[in-house]
Amino acid sequence: MAYALDPAVEQLIGQGHAARTLLLSMQSFCAALLEESLKKLDTHVANDALSGETAIALCHELAAYRRIVLRMKQHVTMGERAAASKEHAA
Repeated sequence: MAYALDPAVEQLIGQGHAARTLLLSMQSFCAALLEESLKKLDTHVANDALSGETAIALCHELAAYRRIVLRMKQHVTMGERAAASKEHAA
């Protein structure tokens, strides 16, 4: 499942404006979401109430948070490389 960034955020990242700050913020936010998902999983396991459906849903959540951060990292790197190329060319 692909995650599309908001066009305004994608433009900010691609142009390099505040890209690293946005990335660090998103990493922190996703880390908190990951922690919450793991707590939910732990609760289900502790209560012996983990169904296959719940396990799959939580795994999808965890993977989604990781994909969001990975995609953002890729955009930041591309933006930084583009900015460096422009500076080198000038």
